[in-house]
Amino acid sequence: MFEAASDFIIRDFFFEKSVFVRKTIENMKSVFQKLDTKLQLHRHKVRDFKPNITFEFERGDYLVKTAQNGDELEACLRLRFDVFHREFMEVEQEHGVDIDKLDFICDHLMIIDRRSEAKVIGTYRLNCTKFTSEYYSAGEFNLGSLLDGEGVKLELGRACIEKDFRNGVVITLLWRAIAQYLIATESTILFGCASVKTIDLIETASVYKYLEKRGHIDLSKGVYPTKKFLFPQLSETIKNLVLTEDQEKKIETEIPALFKSYLRMNAKVLGEPALDKDFSCVDFLTVLKVSDLNPLFMKKYKV
Repeated sequence: MFEAASDFIIRDFFFEKSVFVRKTIENMKSVFQKLDTKLQLHRHKVRDFKPNITFEFERGDYLVKTAQNGDELEACLRLRFDVFHREFMEVEQEHGVDIDKLDFICDHLMIIDRRSEAKVIGTYRLNCTKFTSEYYSAGEFNLGSLLDGEGVKLELGRACIEKDFRNGVVITLLWRAIAQYLIATESTILFGCASVKTIDLIETASVYKYLEKRGHIDLSKGVYPTKKFLFPQLSETIKNLVLTEDQEKKIETEIPALFKSYLRMNAKVLGEPALDKDFSCVDFLTVLKVSDLNPLFMKKYKV
């Protein structure tokens, strides 16, 4: 009996010790994650952030605005981390920011749900040629003649919406804000990467074929992915692929709502997509001339 009791005490001791060690390691990971986040924010000068354009408006339970200081920019970067890294890439990390060198020089739309302690539930990065000559798209694509010619051009990117808020209301609010930014900067062309969550060869070729069949592909600008982001065997697969009606219906459901909204506004896709292995998606470079917008667009999204 004494030996059995001793074994139990020993097992209980080591169990408690293992729990303590595990919790200690988890706490240390959290501390290092918070420290790494602070270092990234410092390295990218987030505390010194100042917007190029400022505005805000309210719609129902939401406040829509451009980030006006470092704290608001940080909130956008944390949302991007939650969506792009924790949700899409399934990174098991509690703390972090999705950030790069462009964030400091860009403007950032933010949608705030006023019902939940001013929580940021949507964001969009705006990179205008009035203020910069560096573009996120240029990292994945040779931009050809896209940026040639007169007129202000606006690159849209890093769009994300919290999972529970991905609906027509929030997307409409984003477009209202983009419309206001267009007016403020007098931009004539919108462009940016529209992502589809797949890195499968057949699925990617099917999406391209679907877009091509509906007249959404424009090859006139000479845009193509850089060597690093080239999707091997994609061109050959597209040529040999024939879609059934059922396959087309399936593809239509898999194209993200924001991408669909571009297409409804007469946007064009400039050739084959870039393969982004880091984020497990393909990026279609998309361009939209303001003059080609449906005449109802500015009326619908007028603030």
